[in-house]
Amino acid sequence: MITERSQSIPGMWPYIMSMAKQNGLNTVQTYVFWNIHEQKRGTYDFSGRANLSQFLQDAANAGLFVNLRIGPYVCAEWDYGGFP
Repeated sequence: MITERSQSIPGMWPYIMSMAKQNGLNTVQTYVFWNIHEQKRGTYDFSGRANLSQFLQDAANAGLFVNLRIGPYVCAEWDYGGFP
């Protein structure tokens, strides 16, 4: 389950990243909220909006670097800091 905090869908990523590059950015940043990838202990999901490898590939295709903010605790902006 992806929450309303998700801001885009994978089909939008190439366009968003190409616009970022065209407007002078060289890096995008994203958190890795582990409670998105492992909502049930031992069951992992890297599909749809949780497709981290696709996000990274889209950034590479646009010529962008990625600042990947890996948890397990990622920030106070997310319920329980991203812990499942």
